[in-house]
Amino acid sequence: MEPRIDRLSKQIEDSGVDAYVVTMSPNVYYFTGSISGGRLIVTPKEEPTLLVGRLNLTCAQDQAKGCGVKPYTRKEVIDLMVGELSGANPKTVGFDEISLNMYNDLKQKIPDVELKAAPEIVRNMRMVKDEDEIRLMRRAAELADLGMDAIKDCLRVGIRENEVAAEAAYAMRKEGADALAFPFIVVSGPRSAYPHGGVTDRKIKEGEFVTIDMGAGYKEYKTDITRTFIVGPPTEKQAEIYETVLSANLSALQKIREGVPGTEVHAEAERVIGEAQYGEYFIHGLGHGVGLEVHEGPSLGKSSKDILEIGNVVTNEPGIYIPGYGGVRIEDTVLVTSSDPVCLTKTPKDLDAMRV
Repeated sequence: MEPRIDRLSKQIEDSGVDAYVVTMSPNVYYFTGSISGGRLIVTPKEEPTLLVGRLNLTCAQDQAKGCGVKPYTRKEVIDLMVGELSGANPKTVGFDEISLNMYNDLKQKIPDVELKAAPEIVRNMRMVKDEDEIRLMRRAAELADLGMDAIKDCLRVGIRENEVAAEAAYAMRKEGADALAFPFIVVSGPRSAYPHGGVTDRKIKEGEFVTIDMGAGYKEYKTDITRTFIVGPPTEKQAEIYETVLSANLSALQKIREGVPGTEVHAEAERVIGEAQYGEYFIHGLGHGVGLEVHEGPSLGKSSKDILEIGNVVTNEPGIYIPGYGGVRIEDTVLVTSSDPVCLTKTPKDLDAMRV
């Protein structure tokens, strides 16, 4: 398989820029295999160079592949960047993301060079996962499922939201997760109407929805899963809301295929929820890409411009959120293949499985 950093060099030539600066840590890792961060300077004709702070020099020297490694101090980093770029005699330098201060400092040093934001170059590469990435994400998904198993075992009347989050985090870490994919969401009762409600010390009560949104990190790769539990027997209204979201999840899943626009996948979930008369309570896009970051391309929403490809990994997370009452979200991390979509997260999601 062609090294990613070599593919980036070719993409640079095809994209109308003469050199490229990578500063986002996930992107540095993607191209070099190093968790050191830093500034990766890529020009088509010369060996790429990773500039790192002295604190991370040994890490970069041990881990980085396909590039040279040089240390920097804050005072000299701009001059070093300019020196590495000068060999390409660039007219245009692309970048994934830089601060305003860095932009201004570079413009002062190389005023005749156009600095062009071109994050799509890297975004498009990272959207399609290779076999190694998929293998790591499968393991991250297994760890997330173990976290959900721990939640089901501990969930009961009187337990606090933060205790639930702690049980899941411990279960995943104990089995090999090297990070939490993001700060967990555990929202119970009326708080389950908050899509991003965080975690509090609220005690969970009988008869409530409890929505848990969490994920595991494994060797830098993330997965994302949401399940909504019901503490005790569901009411008729709770069952109706839950089954509507589940139907939207399952129906949208069948749309997650090669060649399907992200807008179409979202529209399928929106159709199911709308026909059940809950459309006003589905208030976000259906999903997003997952990989080195928990939110990356492609997107599944009303304004998405993405068309699904084999190797994309996306979330499928329809929800209904009724203020003052509560809500339900059901989410899986899904791999686009040459045939049927594959849910990497496998925790059961039928209504009976969600009763505790």
